[in-house]
Amino acid sequence: MNDNQYFNIMCNFKPEFSFDKIHRDWLKCFKYIFHYWHIGYTDKIIESLFYDFEMANWTALHQENTEYKGFSKRKLIASFCSECCYISDRTSYDRVFRTHWLFRKAFHKELLKLI
Repeated sequence: MNDNQYFNIMCNFKPEFSFDKIHRDWLKCFKYIFHYWHIGYTDKIIESLFYDFEMANWTALHQENTEYKGFSKRKLIASFCSECCYISDRTSYDRVFRTHWLFRKAFHKELLKLI
């Protein structure tokens, strides 16, 4: 993936896209971000972060304790899409994991089926 492809995907996520499309494209962008940082993340490490990042014991990240309390799946997906565009040119660990948290909350049931 090159920079233009990355920005095109990140700024064009749509809530009406299928889980399969969002999942495939977000995983590509997630990998792109971590490889772009040139810190030595392997695909195996990145995929572990992508699929295993839960932080369920941290109550501050329970949905009912966040600004996303009461959000429907559709609203979580819309927030995820908006965050992708926002962070595309200003990535940081905090922003990537906040965006990934939204992805995981919106698609929790779908992700469980992949395990």
